[in-house]
Amino acid sequence: MNKGFTIAIDGPVAAGKGTVATRLARELKGFYLYTGSMYRCVALFCLREGVDITNPAEVANVLQKLTIAFHANRVLLNGEDVTDRIIQEDAANGASVVAVFPHIRENLVSRQQYIAKEHVAKGQIVVSEGRDTGTKVFPDAALKIYLTAAPEIRAKRRQKQFEEKGRATNFEEILAEVKERDTRDKGRETDPLPSHPEKLGYVIIDDSQMTEQETLSEIKKALQERNLFND
Repeated sequence: MNKGFTIAIDGPVAAGKGTVATRLARELKGFYLYTGSMYRCVALFCLREGVDITNPAEVANVLQKLTIAFHANRVLLNGEDVTDRIIQEDAANGASVVAVFPHIRENLVSRQQYIAKEHVAKGQIVVSEGRDTGTKVFPDAALKIYLTAAPEIRAKRRQKQFEEKGRATNFEEILAEVKERDTRDKGRETDPLPSHPEKLGYVIIDDSQMTEQETLSEIKKALQERNLFND
C-alpha cells in the first residue's frame, strides 16, 4: 500500500486554490478535503433552523446536531447532499461570519484532521486548501503551498466568476473588496492567513502569469523534489 500524506494549499481570495486543489487531487488519485464547505454547512444549518449566526454561543450549540461528510466529491450535511446548495450566496456569506468564532474553528479543525487521518491511513494523498490549512489544520503537512497572485489579477478572476453567474460587476469595486479581504484575512485574531509564508515552510507560487496546468506542474515539481511523487 502506498504511504499517504497531506498537501496543504493556502493563499488569498481568488488565487485559484479551489480549482488547483480539486484537479491536483484528481490527478494524484487522492482525496480533496474542501475545508471551507464545512463552515458553509454550519451556516446553512443555522439559516434553516433560524439560529442567529452572529451569536457564537447559539452557533456552538448546533454543532452536536450536525454531521458533515464527503463522498464521491459531494458534501453531505446530516446525510443530505448539499454540494450545490452551499455555493449559494447566503451560505457563503454566513460561512464568513461563523468562521471567525474560535470554538467553531476548533471544532471543525478537529473534524478536518480526523477525516484526513482516516484517508492517510488508507494510503491516500489528501489535498486540502484554505487560509490556515498549513498553519492550523495540517502544520505537519508533507508539502505546504502558498498560492498567490497580484490583487489586480485576482480581481479580474473574481469579476469573471461573477459575470459567469450573471451578476453586474465593477472592476474597481471588486479590486477594493479583494484588497479589503486580504487585510481582514491577514489581520484576524483567529488563525489568520500567513503574512510571511516563506518563514513557515511554504513553497510560494505566484500564478499571476501562469496557466492552471503550469501551476499544477510547479506543485508536482515540488512533490518530486521531496520524493513524494514520480510522474
